[in-house]
Amino acid sequence: MNSALKPFTASGVTQVDRRDQLSVREFRREYLYPGRPVVITNAIEDWKARSLWTLDYFRSRYADTSIPLSKYEGAHYRVEAVETASLGSFIGSIEHNDFTTYPYYIRDDWRIFVTHKELMGDYQIPKYFFDWYVFVPPFMKLIYPRIFIGPKGAITPLHLDIWETHAWLAQLVGRKRWLLFPPDQRPLLYDYQVRPFQPDLEKFPLYRNARPFECIIGPGDLIFVPSGWAHEVISLDTTISITHNYMGPGCFRPALANCIKEKVIGRLANAFQY
Repeated sequence: MNSALKPFTASGVTQVDRRDQLSVREFRREYLYPGRPVVITNAIEDWKARSLWTLDYFRSRYADTSIPLSKYEGAHYRVEAVETASLGSFIGSIEHNDFTTYPYYIRDDWRIFVTHKELMGDYQIPKYFFDWYVFVPPFMKLIYPRIFIGPKGAITPLHLDIWETHAWLAQLVGRKRWLLFPPDQRPLLYDYQVRPFQPDLEKFPLYRNARPFECIIGPGDLIFVPSGWAHEVISLDTTISITHNYMGPGCFRPALANCIKEKVIGRLANAFQY
């Protein structure tokens, strides 16, 4: 393994469990209720996307689709740095460049599923992840699914998921390496300013005591990320992934409170400005 991909930590790294043929009951008892991440294998084999969604497939069918690209600059993605390109030209670029020479990423994009609704029929929400947001009005929901497509080396910097929801991600093309940090390690992460693969230990000395969990997921793997687990993800190959965030046991209070704060109180505050 490239030394640049080894997280510096004096306390060691724990491997995320990998489970095959995991039942819903086992998932709830061993991972959902305790709030533990897990990689589930052979859970998406019945998806059309499992075999269809390749770079060649998207290029052959959606080459002219306009897609937003996030540019990585100074260890961050900046909103003002979002650019637009055709999906076909983007795929050509990531096939011939890594993230060092082409620091662009299709990340968290839902628009392609609105433009090309037929893609929604190529996957199903896995049986483990019932979303309690189905009980709130549509205007309070975020749009899912979302897709990630990027070159080798593409990175999602250390962060907590939106609204402190749970999340799942299915890997369809290539491999991704994950580092995950339990909620009790939040004080060691300096508001998620640490770069776990290249930490500045003079600036962030407490990170020495971090005890991350790690895993590598590949095509056909499904990862569950519990609420409150900060994580950083790096692509080891050119990759395609699909993801959802959702509300359920273990995150009901923060997920609902943050939803109401943004979608209801925020909307009312904006209305009274006029």
